[in-house]
Amino acid sequence: MNVKRVLGLGLFTYLMCAAMAVAFQKETPPQTFVEVPATITLGDLSPQQLQDRAEELTATTTSTSTTTSTQPTTTLAPFDPNTKCQEWFPSAISVGWPNNTETLEKLGRLLWKETRCQNVSYTHPAFNGHDHGVAQINQIHRAYVEQLFSGPMEESMSDPTLNLRFAYLLYSELEAKGACGWRPWSMC
Repeated sequence: MNVKRVLGLGLFTYLMCAAMAVAFQKETPPQTFVEVPATITLGDLSPQQLQDRAEELTATTTSTSTTTSTQPTTTLAPFDPNTKCQEWFPSAISVGWPNNTETLEKLGRLLWKETRCQNVSYTHPAFNGHDHGVAQINQIHRAYVEQLFSGPMEESMSDPTLNLRFAYLLYSELEAKGACGWRPWSMC
């Protein structure tokens, strides 16, 4: 076969593929933004209250009554509006995470790095069999999780509130010892 014909055929094929790609290109949907509340209700909890809260979060309730809170409202610390996973910040602060810019931004990076802001529970298609929930708590903590939340790790770490609470416990225990609290996620 002639070299000019081979090159011509190759160029023709390339141009046809490019034309088809342009012709059948799908329109990209407009970006949507999730509105994040600017304030949350927050109160200082004692260690016993934290334990009671963990038990309360694991218990299922059928009550439909509503109550009003008299706790003060706290504004989220300022952070870069491009911070990833900021939809989890109110929940994180409610379970103990510090309400400061540096911690919130790093927590956002952690949640993005681990799950792209998804709550990857044991029923999620991306579940890897070892790490649970939005903060990807590793199965190495199974005994601690099951003792603390009085239930199977798979179920308790699928609840994003409990998952963030346990992540904060890991973080704060290391910080209290003078170590880097982000070590379980290799972010030190």
